[in-house]
Order: sequence, then C-alpha cells, then structure tokens
Amino acid sequence: MSATIFFDALDLSITQIALPSIQESLQVPTSTLPWIAAAYVVTYGGFLLLGGRASDLLGARPVLLTGLGVFGVASLACGLATDTAVLVGARAVQGVGAALTVPAAVAVLATTFVDDRARTKAFGIFSAAAASGFTAGLVLGGVITSGFSWRWIFLAKVPAVALTLLAAVRAVPRSPRHRAGGYDLTGGVTITAVAVLLTFGVTRAGSPDTAVPGVGVPIATAFVLFGVFFAVERRASAPLVPKQLLTRGIIAADVAASTVLAAPFGVSYIVTLYLQDVLHRTPWQTALTLVPGSVLCVVVSRCLAPFLIDRLGLRAVYAGGLVTVAFGDALLLALRASNGTWLVTTATVVSFGIGMGLAYPAATIGGVHAVAADDRGAAAGLNNSALQIGGAIGLALVGTAVSIGLGGAAPGEAGAEAAQRAVWLGGLAATVLPLVGAAVVAVGLPGQVRPERVT
Repeated sequence: MSATIFFDALDLSITQIALPSIQESLQVPTSTLPWIAAAYVVTYGGFLLLGGRASDLLGARPVLLTGLGVFGVASLACGLATDTAVLVGARAVQGVGAALTVPAAVAVLATTFVDDRARTKAFGIFSAAAASGFTAGLVLGGVITSGFSWRWIFLAKVPAVALTLLAAVRAVPRSPRHRAGGYDLTGGVTITAVAVLLTFGVTRAGSPDTAVPGVGVPIATAFVLFGVFFAVERRASAPLVPKQLLTRGIIAADVAASTVLAAPFGVSYIVTLYLQDVLHRTPWQTALTLVPGSVLCVVVSRCLAPFLIDRLGLRAVYAGGLVTVAFGDALLLALRASNGTWLVTTATVVSFGIGMGLAYPAATIGGVHAVAADDRGAAAGLNNSALQIGGAIGLALVGTAVSIGLGGAAPGEAGAEAAQRAVWLGGLAATVLPLVGAAVVAVGLPGQVRPERVT
C-alpha cells in the first residue's frame, strides 16, 4: 500500500527536475511547459473523492488494482510520447490512476489495522513512503535526466508498478461491497468537475502571464457547481459524501490538511528558482540541497510521529507539526546570496524534515479517525483532495507572490533587490498558510485520548 503513495510523490518531484530536458526534446512552448506537471495535479486532485467513494461501494481491492493498472499504462504512454499533447494527456490519465489508488490504499490500511497503535505505525510507514518518493524523485530525476533520456523517468516506473500490482493481487484480501444500492453518479460528476475546475484555476493563478478571466472563470464556475453539488446531495439516496463524515473533527482535520502540502509546494518553488536562477546552481546541486530535509522527513514520519501521537495525542502533534513547518519557512525571510545554500538546507530540514514529518501522518490519521469501515474510502478521498488541492492553492499563492516581487521579470533577469523582494513575499505566504492550519486544528479538532492497544 505504501508503494502507491511512493509512486505519487516520486512522480511529482522527478518530473519537475526533468522539465528543461523535456522542453528541449519535444520543443514544448514555454507557456505549455507547466502543464506537463499541472495536468497530473489537476486530475489527481479532481478525481480523489470519486475514487474514494468508489472504493467504499465497489470494494477497495478492485479500485486499487484498477488504479495501479491505469497508472502503469499511462506511465508507459508518457515515456513513449512523441509530442506535447500526448504527453500532457497521458499525465492527466496518470492523475486519474493515482486518484483511484491512493484513497483505496488508505482505506485498506485503516480497515486492516484495527489496533489504534498499529494503525498509527502503519500510517507512519505510509507517510515515510511519501517522503521517500519525493527524495528519490529529486535524486533519480537528476541522475536519469543527466545520464540517460528524460523518457526513462516514466519508463522505469512501469516494471515497478507492475510488480506492485502483482504483490497487491496476492496481499490484499478480497473486499466485498460495503453497501448495496446505486452510485451517486450526478454528485460524483459534479464534485469532480468542481475539484478539476478549482485546481485548474488556482494552478493557472501561479502563472504571471495568465489573464484574470483565465483564473476567475474556472474558479467561479467551481463555486457555482459546488452549490449544485450540495443540492444534489440533499436529495441523493446514496450521497457521495455521507452526512456522518461532516463532523467537527473530520472537517477541521481536512481543512487543516489543505495547508499541509501548501507551504512545502510553495517553498520548493521558491528555493528551486533562487538556487538555479539567482545562485546559478545546477539541477543536480539543487536536488542535493533539498535531500537532507526529505530524508529526515522519512525518519520522523516512520519513527517519531507514531511515538508522539501515541503519547501526546493527535491534536498536539498535528498543530505542532504545522507550527514547525511555519518556523522553517520563516527562515527563508532571511535568505541572502551569502547564506543561500546553508540557509535553504536548514529551512527545509526544519520545514520538510521535522514539520512535514509530523504533520503529514497526523493529517492522514485525522482524516479517517473514528470513521466507520463503510465510509473510510470516502473519508480518505476527502482528506487527500484537501491535501492535493491545498498544495495547488499554496503553490499558486506563493507563485503569485514571487511574481509580484519580481515585477513580471524572469528570476534570472531580475535585479538583486527584486529577487530579494520576491523571496520575502513568497516566504511570507508560505509561513502564514501552515499557521492558519495549526489554528484550525487547535480550535476545531476535539481533544483525543492516546490510542489504546486492542487486546
């Protein structure tokens, strides 16, 4: 199950590193280049809730296996793509496969481990796999792109996904449908359109050359369809989001989850631009600068987070992790050319390594905590939707702040004062977001006793 989130995180970071090589090989227009990464994020965030509810109604096992198959085939298509349109389309299909797979995997873990402490450890391993995937993507992206062709960042995943699929066939027990009855197709299509349009709009907001209607129209349409979704859900016999999920605790956990990836996505954008375009570091040097924080995140997620959640409770660890993320991001406000490399390393060790290592598993556990087995797929889809869409929103906000600071100039062409202003504004946005999430957790998440061991 952890391999599914590993592939997701790997795909995000490894593609970012390879974008310049892809642009040169396929002659991708600069205006289209961001969509090689964004197409995946848009469909992944858009289809998560639909995939999660499907695992409740159809069983987690078949949805998981289908998602892995779709992801593997789409990875093969990405590696063989000969033009930009095919590559962007295959990336979008990859996102659909991930959206089917990840919430189903969370539901399998939540259902398999009935002991609270064992479940906490399982989600610690799951979160560590996400951090491992991000780290592996940074390193492998630099190695593969430099020594081979960019196509191998996709093709190399195909046999790995195939092996995971075979392992899942053997390891995951057959899961009967939890509920009889129909599927809320109208609600599913509506909320998927909402998530896709919202993610599309906020992703475009991060691009300085996007006109206002290009951002406003999809976001406004998303809000209108969100109202339609609520009207549909009130009349549905089998609603896509069961009413029992709309509790104070689940809502607080998921609202806060929208800030968990927002700051790291934004920070990686800031430091990548600063290191490469201002300090003139190579992609390989940039990746190595970010690796220590990602490696520490693996250790914290796997070992420290489960220990602290067992002893301090979910709310304290969740809020504390987000405050730590904010503190690490605030260090970037002091970024200068003279201290660039070591300060970026320190900031990402605190933000990614310690803060994210605590906040990510806490967010995942909070999204399915005390949820009945019949609703865990929907709960996981809702939680992962908040994580991914929040990440896209955070990236858009930080990207917009950086663009304002640069005054419309390219990072490498802006003066030292403009580059410093861009880093300060982007770092400020990245600092505020997790603080908002921590406040939501502190106020909205009920105090919870330490998990008890099942005897």
